[in-house]
Amino acid sequence: MQNARDQALQQAELMLASARSTRDYTSNQLKPLLLKNPEHKISFLPQTVPPYAATTIFNQTLRSYPDYSYREATLNPTNLVDRADTWEADIIRYFSDHRTEKKLVGERDTLTGRQLYLAKPMEVGPSCMECHARPT
Repeated sequence: MQNARDQALQQAELMLASARSTRDYTSNQLKPLLLKNPEHKISFLPQTVPPYAATTIFNQTLRSYPDYSYREATLNPTNLVDRADTWEADIIRYFSDHRTEKKLVGERDTLTGRQLYLAKPMEVGPSCMECHARPT
């Protein structure tokens, strides 16, 4: 049982690293490239939003790993799809109260059985503040 748990967490770590890489690639390479084109400066492009890119690509990964999921949940989201469920809000508050913690592993009961989760806090960087610098 412990080996299966460890393997699931190792795969989850790899998937989170992939999502982080997708976010970074979108912020550092894709968005600047797309915004060089004058027609893109006028309209909103969801492909330039790091969470959109990470979630979209992760959803493609779920075809091969249907037992996993990925969320960028928040307490006050711009997109209501990202609103934290009660258990996710508890995790967000945990990270808020424990700022030095880098991850949280736990289990929770769901309608379909016991669920293992791996949570990491989101780091707010300059690219985040381009859209989230002002209250909505």
